[in-house]
Amino acid sequence: MATKTKSRWFVGVPHEGLKECALYAFPHAGAGVTTVRQLCVELSDTFDAFAVRLPGRESRLGDPVETVMPELADKLAAELLHHAEGRPVVLYGHCAGSTIAFEVARRLGPARVRALVVSSHPAPGSVRREPTWELPRADFLQQVVKDGYLPSQLLANEELLDIVEPALRADYELLETYELELYEGGGTEPVPVPTVAVHGHDDHTVDPTQVGAWSALTTGPFRFVSLPGDHDLPSSRPADLAAAIREALAAVA
Repeated sequence: MATKTKSRWFVGVPHEGLKECALYAFPHAGAGVTTVRQLCVELSDTFDAFAVRLPGRESRLGDPVETVMPELADKLAAELLHHAEGRPVVLYGHCAGSTIAFEVARRLGPARVRALVVSSHPAPGSVRREPTWELPRADFLQQVVKDGYLPSQLLANEELLDIVEPALRADYELLETYELELYEGGGTEPVPVPTVAVHGHDDHTVDPTQVGAWSALTTGPFRFVSLPGDHDLPSSRPADLAAAIREALAAVA
């Protein structure tokens, strides 16, 4: 492993040596590290790459879930500062993970964050969506499928749904309450770090203009990247996404 510091929040890609910069990848709602692991592998030649594991999933299935954004972002920022061992970091978030990465970037600031990269998610506060996290199971999970977080064929697997639903509901509560507050409050202050926003050509869950609206949430350089692929870029196009991230970071550096 490329750091001597261990944390239950982060899972790295083993390799030799210590890179100058560390990258932390935040997966989509309800997901664990497996959904961003291949992207971390693709980026491990450039960064010490780590997937973020939130409570309530995978090896942390028994840990209490997080549903309040400021509390979660505070914990992640503190953990990440310790884990990165003083190095600059790049924060990457996919879909709902983009908003969590944004709030962590706000707390760490430009002294620590070299860049923020987001994919497949509207800029926080730019779109209103009614809360769905309290809906009955069938209605809630249909929304999850619509949002691209869960394959529709899994809806018949009650045993699996019993495992994944609590983390999904927690993440929806976390994001929906936070983003609705921003929308009704007129938005949020931008972060002073370079930002890259990525959209897949065939992603029908979010409009490219909504992804491009991240430009209003940074006072640093901004770059919008459009890639072949659908909503789930880290899993379906990890090599293409990794190449785009490297190129875009070089451009905004």
